[in-house]
Amino acid sequence: MGDSIFRDKTIVIGITGGIACYKVLDLIKELRKLGSKVHAIMTEASTHLVATKDFEKASGNEVQTALFHPKINYVEYIKKNKPIKHISLADMADLFLVCPATANVIGKIANGIADDLLTTSVTATTAPLLICPAMNVKMWENPIVQDNVKKLKKLNYNFVEPEYGELACGYKGMGRLANIKRIIDRIGLLLKQRSDLKNKKILVTAGATVEEIDPVRVITNKSSGKMGINIAEQAFLRGADVILLRGYNSVEPSYSIKEEKFTTVDDLFSKVKKYIKSADIAIHAAAVSDFAINDKHGSKIKSGKELHLELVPTAKIFERLKGINKKLFLVGFKAEHNFSDRKLIDSAYDILRKADADLVVANDVGRANRGFDVDTNEVFVVDKDKKVRHIRLADKRIVADKILDIIINKVK
Repeated sequence: MGDSIFRDKTIVIGITGGIACYKVLDLIKELRKLGSKVHAIMTEASTHLVATKDFEKASGNEVQTALFHPKINYVEYIKKNKPIKHISLADMADLFLVCPATANVIGKIANGIADDLLTTSVTATTAPLLICPAMNVKMWENPIVQDNVKKLKKLNYNFVEPEYGELACGYKGMGRLANIKRIIDRIGLLLKQRSDLKNKKILVTAGATVEEIDPVRVITNKSSGKMGINIAEQAFLRGADVILLRGYNSVEPSYSIKEEKFTTVDDLFSKVKKYIKSADIAIHAAAVSDFAINDKHGSKIKSGKELHLELVPTAKIFERLKGINKKLFLVGFKAEHNFSDRKLIDSAYDILRKADADLVVANDVGRANRGFDVDTNEVFVVDKDKKVRHIRLADKRIVADKILDIIINKVK
């Protein structure tokens, strides 16, 4: 991500009383190296963990800790028309970051409580807000905390989820502050937000289909839907009118995106046909079953003996879409296992030709950190002229945004 995205941007960081707050010193230093101006707000609890002077040295600016100075004369304050801190900080921010975000501050923000400088500034800002939780694993898993996170996500607040690992409290699990690079990458995406997809209707499919063997058992695949969900979210953030079709077992989107869930291949195809005619762009990232069960059983099959299943091919949804909407800009995905780069690209181009598609995104799920249910990916994007763009290993959200960049350059 180019340094120019960060240059001369003002980032206000709210630092709460989590043990991970010392890591924010390195985050601030990195942001300043990229050219950003950083202002820090510290809660009273955080000042017991790291000295304000350390954050002042790192940011190059005075750290703010209270709404008003304790000796302030309010009449004189109003007469001199001085800026109110929580309003001036909120207004100056190009991005507002809460890092680390404790369970307490997440609960306050989710419920509209503004009782200190940080929470009043969060309430007053119109800048994109990014929340980076860090806490004990049991606190993170607490249903009240999770409900507050879900509530904020539905209100289009942004999160960088905590990571799994050793925690300062001695526990091991989810709750460790996300890697600094992940946080900076996400800040870059939010600073880059624009409306270059405004007035575009985009249909995105994500996740796995399932085909019944009997009322209890199914055949499916390992897709989590993360790649497709990230594409839908980034398109939404860039102003598109997004329709998301996702598998029942896929991850949930973080924003209020219009969606429908699907189960079988036929169910997915039915829903695709419902929306495809009015779409400008279709991004078919769903992992569609290649086979269904012939003559599936109407009741649960008894266990304890050999079972022979006859599999029959399912409909090739991707190859039928241009026939329904010839003006559609069509993007597909092709997953292979342990292919060379050249073989992977050739495979992508083959399905592109069969479907008369505009782009096919190919990845090798046999390579480490590029397969199912991980947060990173590496892809090759192939167009009609067999021109290839290589998106190197990165967070799936970064990969999604770069794929959209390629699409936008094609549909202009």
